[in-house]
Amino acid sequence: MELRINGATIFCESVGEGRPCVCLHGGPGTDASGLARTLGPLAAELDLRLIFYDHRGHGRSEWVPVEQCTQAQLVSDIESVRQALELGPVHVLGISWGGFLGLTYAARHPASVRTLAVVGAAASRDFMGRAEDNARRRATVAQWAAYRALWDGSLSDDASFRRAFDTLRPLYFFDAGRAMENSAARPDIRYRLAVRRFIIEHEYASYDCRAELPRIACPTLVAVGRHDWICPVDQAEEIARLVPSAELAVFDQSGHSPQIEERAAFTRRLAAFLGS
Repeated sequence: MELRINGATIFCESVGEGRPCVCLHGGPGTDASGLARTLGPLAAELDLRLIFYDHRGHGRSEWVPVEQCTQAQLVSDIESVRQALELGPVHVLGISWGGFLGLTYAARHPASVRTLAVVGAAASRDFMGRAEDNARRRATVAQWAAYRALWDGSLSDDASFRRAFDTLRPLYFFDAGRAMENSAARPDIRYRLAVRRFIIEHEYASYDCRAELPRIACPTLVAVGRHDWICPVDQAEEIARLVPSAELAVFDQSGHSPQIEERAAFTRRLAAFLGS
């Protein structure tokens, strides 16, 4: 379906008939299609209605001018999606950059959030230095070149963005062999380099929600893979310290995506959290 919110047309889909859970995709410049395939089966297992949408300027949503894609606007859009779908308080599940947005949303709209779970997230731009150090140590020559291109503005078009991300994908997994499987689940993703570049240069550069985290009032689960290179464990620990009564869950056999690499354990942990 398409929603018209805050002057933009937003592509939205849902899976399941249970309690509403808004799922926020990561990867600035990509979309929610791969996340929907990965998390879709959780709807029946956890009695959830999983709601996926592409952020404005991304994927199947309207490609508005990139200057409209500020973190503040994207957080406001979460609330507008909730209202447009006529939902009450919702569960929120934010993956990677979607976790950044979820943290800010829960802090600014506490009455709208029943629970918050973030996976592979960070509370400030400090994660970027940690990610570069880890990439320098772990990456192959080709992966390091792809990493630099993704961050230094040298990519030329949307196709080069896709190729760089595909090259770097094995670094996101504890078991690098899972990268091919993950790529197969993401064949239809639309890549938009311009919006990624804007978010990296203008939003990540100033991102810091640490002062807002103590305002989060809902139960919060902070999940992270032990081997996450881009948002390492110390970033999750910082979130858990700052959010009142947050629970920290570290998955020892995972990189950036425990919901993929340790799906059964992740599902059990999320079920216990939602049940509590």
